Amino acid sequence: MALLDIRDLVVRYGEIEALRGVSFSVEQGKVVTLLGANGAGKSTTLRAISGLAKPAAGEILFDGKSIAGLGPEAIVRLGISHVPEGRRVFPGLTVKENIMLGASNRRAPKKQLSDEADAMFDLFPDIRAFSNALGWTLSGGQLQMVAVARGLMAKPKLLLLDEPSLGLAPVIVQAVFRIISEIRRTTTVLLVEQNARMGLSVADYGYVLETGRIVLGGKPDELWGNEAIAAAYLGGHAKAG
Repeated sequence: MALLDIRDLVVRYGEIEALRGVSFSVEQGKVVTLLGANGAGKSTTLRAISGLAKPAAGEILFDGKSIAGLGPEAIVRLGISHVPEGRRVFPGLTVKENIMLGASNRRAPKKQLSDEADAMFDLFPDIRAFSNALGWTLSGGQLQMVAVARGLMAKPKLLLLDEPSLGLAPVIVQAVFRIISEIRRTTTVLLVEQNARMGLSVADYGYVLETGRIVLGGKPDELWGNEAIAAAYLGGHAKAG
């Protein structure tokens, strides 16, 4: 059984149909990447899963149970953590305080949460020195690492990552994706990414969305070998492997 199963999902914003019958699944322990241009429906898909966008039709099954229509708080408690595009770190809180906020869904002693936040710096060593720095003082790459660490503090079964490379310098993108490669050892990941090369580099499977529909799915080497997809998203044709 898939950890996440999306069936014929429809999401509308007023008269605009952002998702038009989207179906796909995410297996336990895998990284799945959603690729597509701006406006394809990638972020809307994550918002529907995490309860931020209400489906007009279709099913969202998590661990075999329907979560369509549940609120974000209930969905977080079930084990889904959403790291949205734009980082959204609180500027007046320290890095460690921002990270600890990710555990707001859990009932645990403050000392335990503090220790767990400290342990996050083992996974994110680039922000260890900024533990007590305020959020507004950090660079874009550092903010992204704080946002992902905060998402992991919820101890999610499924981590939703929306455009983690957006606006980052190439060297920082490499660092962020090294961390995603580490995360996959313990957490299932659904990744939305415009940087198709980086998204596929960590994925077990990928789907391509166009105007609210999934038009193709396959393993990374299969997508690399598809001439139309390579031309549209990968900067030209690349042979599989």
